[in-house]
Amino acid sequence: TPLQSLTDTLFGGTVIVGLQSLLFWAGIHGPNVVNGVATPMMMANTLDNQALLDAGQTLLNNPAAKFMTMQVNDVFVKSGGCGLTMGLIIASYMVSKSEQLTSLTRMSTVPGIFNINEPIIFGLPIVFNPFMLVPFILVPVVALFVTYTAMMIGFLAPMGAVQVPWTTPPIIAGLLLDGWQGAVIQIINLVLAVLIYLPFVKKLDMSFIAEEQAGNN
Repeated sequence: TPLQSLTDTLFGGTVIVGLQSLLFWAGIHGPNVVNGVATPMMMANTLDNQALLDAGQTLLNNPAAKFMTMQVNDVFVKSGGCGLTMGLIIASYMVSKSEQLTSLTRMSTVPGIFNINEPIIFGLPIVFNPFMLVPFILVPVVALFVTYTAMMIGFLAPMGAVQVPWTTPPIIAGLLLDGWQGAVIQIINLVLAVLIYLPFVKKLDMSFIAEEQAGNN
């Protein structure tokens, strides 16, 4: 119970999502490692919310409702994959000029739509990439803050036991889970992810261009 209560705080959620990205950047599958500990507690939060629904209560603006559930982590924080890398892909489409980044972006798009981002994690790579360390950690933390704020102001309802498959594309997943409000929050998180990734993608693309020009000389 104390661990569950610690998990259901903004600080606890920030630690969970931040560690997922940090470990993945270091070459360790962060979600698998962190969720091995966090998933039982987030599932307990989900079941507590479902018990409130079964008792005829609403979760919207309910102080007894739990905030940090599996759906928040999987649908709103990891939309497009750990690090919300769909934002990186969109940013790359906007600014990439190097052959390497352009081809990798095209290859990673379809898997990314279904929240599979290993092609970009290991192909770019994000692992041990100094350009990607800050945005890869910052983006999911920002997405968590946006989702938390939406719940605190009563725009988004906390999640009960309803789940969607983890491969459900962004926006559709939010719509299925929490109606149009869920879709709106996913869109906001995605737009913020693009804006945060954009300057870092530009710098990375410039380094790729320099490498390609040096190789052609």
